[in-house]
Amino acid sequence: MSKGQVSVEFIVLFLALLVAIVVSTMTPGIFGLNKSVELSSASLAHAALSKVKSNIELLSVSGSGSYKMVYVKSPPSNWEFGNRTIRITGNGFNISTNTSIDLNTGTYTVESLKILSVNLTRNDNNVKITIS
Repeated sequence: MSKGQVSVEFIVLFLALLVAIVVSTMTPGIFGLNKSVELSSASLAHAALSKVKSNIELLSVSGSGSYKMVYVKSPPSNWEFGNRTIRITGNGFNISTNTSIDLNTGTYTVESLKILSVNLTRNDNNVKITIS
């Protein structure tokens, strides 16, 4: 064997190993991107729902006519509220919670990631939710 032949074989093996490492690390990253986006959207929606619910619970013990404005960041999703339930559904997630007070019935659709202004008004026996 000559020195050049060993060198060529080593380079071919090294390149094959390099290609194998790149392919094995790149493929899960590409297919995992969608799952990461779904997970971060669900986490953001859960935080928004938690913040709105805690403020509704604060209003439930206050007097009629009390008002609270809450700002939350929401992923693209559909908000539904009625009776004592708030539900947020989006791409790959469905989150809901129950409150201790009745809510007015309504829906709101968020087309893209944005900050929502959630207006909460305490009536005699329920909380009115207005999202803008």
